[in-house]
Amino acid sequence: MNLINLKKIKKMILNELIKETQKNQMVSTLFKHYGVESVKMKYKSMKDHAYFNVETGTMEISTRYKDLKTSQVKEFLITLIHEIRHAMDAKKYGWRKFKDMWEYEANMISGDHVKGKTDPYADNPHEIEAEEFGQKNWKQWYNKFKKQNLI
Repeated sequence: MNLINLKKIKKMILNELIKETQKNQMVSTLFKHYGVESVKMKYKSMKDHAYFNVETGTMEISTRYKDLKTSQVKEFLITLIHEIRHAMDAKKYGWRKFKDMWEYEANMISGDHVKGKTDPYADNPHEIEAEEFGQKNWKQWYNKFKKQNLI
């Protein structure tokens, strides 16, 4: 391998590390701001950018998006903030109680006990609230992280 190729490889690795560090800085900032920095975090290869595992009280962050493309930033922020909302609820109620609350709503919908609601996930009030929270707050964080050159 010649010296030019070695320098290119080092530069590519450094750029990837910088982008991953920037993403981790955004995650850390959001966790701290919303008061969930004590939530366990786990990195995992998965399709979604993030997922709050209500079974374990753990925030799972995808390793598949080390380098966020411009077109992925909005979805990343909405998803992460949505999942942070679940973590906030789990912190407020305790993750086991929050899990029971979420499942109660899902079971009520599944059992046709909630008029006009058919999807235990999409119609779950906890999911609706978290999605609204993500949609409402992503833009302010996008602007803040853009000013900080994190995106």
